[in-house]
Amino acid sequence: MSLVWLAALMTLAGTPAWTMEKARVITPGDFFPEISLPMVQAKSDADYLGLPQRFFGLVRGATFSLKDVRADLIILEFMNKYCFSCQLQAPVLSQVFSMVDKDPRLKGRIKFIGIGVGNNEKEVESFKAEKQIPFPFIPDPKFLVYENIGEPGTAPLSLHLRKTDAGLLVARMKAGLTKDPEEILKDLSSSLTTDVSDLLKKFKDPSLQHFRAPEMRLGLNEEQLLKKARECLSSSQWEVLHVFKVAWPDERGFYIGEAQAGKKQFYLFARLVTRAPICDICHAVHFLYAFDQKGMILNFLPLEVTKEGNLPWNAREVERMKARLVGRSILNPLDFDIQVDSISSATMTSVLIVDAINRGKRHYKGLEHMGYMK
Repeated sequence: MSLVWLAALMTLAGTPAWTMEKARVITPGDFFPEISLPMVQAKSDADYLGLPQRFFGLVRGATFSLKDVRADLIILEFMNKYCFSCQLQAPVLSQVFSMVDKDPRLKGRIKFIGIGVGNNEKEVESFKAEKQIPFPFIPDPKFLVYENIGEPGTAPLSLHLRKTDAGLLVARMKAGLTKDPEEILKDLSSSLTTDVSDLLKKFKDPSLQHFRAPEMRLGLNEEQLLKKARECLSSSQWEVLHVFKVAWPDERGFYIGEAQAGKKQFYLFARLVTRAPICDICHAVHFLYAFDQKGMILNFLPLEVTKEGNLPWNAREVERMKARLVGRSILNPLDFDIQVDSISSATMTSVLIVDAINRGKRHYKGLEHMGYMK
């Protein structure tokens, strides 16, 4: 099952996808972007959301829009099956769901939807069954929804979307574990009943936008990064003559190596990847990967990659990921298989690495446009 995000990977307003900068983190007072989500499969979920149906109760279409959900307030719960805090949050949300359902003032006016950040359909289904989650839960294996709210770098993450004539207004944003269902219910009631004009006035004040994306700076200066890029690009099969950096819309840039093997000279490329975590207690992911002019992956060099307990990967774990990646093409997306690709105790980091590699096709097209692919 795939998510359909308007212009997430395609062209937006005539701008090539490789030039598109990372979206800023959405905050209260913003309007939620118009997205299409894969249609829920269970009739009970479609009935709960109030989605339009065809004859004989068949759900209409392959996707649906949040604006079609029959509710005054939509609660988007971003979680990941392997996130410890999310595992603790799920039963609390189930309690809140029950409390809303039993309150005549709230029932029907508030609807919950779970988003499985980085989780595929099978993972979402198992998480939903294990934790007995009563509301619809939608997979986001390619991070398309998460990416387009700015990759906030945390889960669990709750967004309260208030329906208005102008669109879905983000009335509240709560990151991290909340153990008290009464506290959550109080926040829901506030988001539902507060006048929309007051929400806009209150949350448009930057001083009140307390949520911020996590610090993701890598503790290396540019000279050190150039050395790491050269290391990533180096091989016994060729000599790296020179390494330089080219500007890129996301500010991380690309490192390009001028290499020589015998009398043949060619370019090699090292991409610096920085990815926000998908749990509230995890660290950001930083690594380099190298590829050639055909898009073939040549190397994987971790800078800061961690596993359970935020411990760094050991040499064996690094080699296992390298073996999975090297020799593959960034032009052909990899399917993440938890049984094959996941490094022990580092499932979320592993899926972020594979997803970042899968975004490489965008960057290849950009380098091609700049004339480096000859």
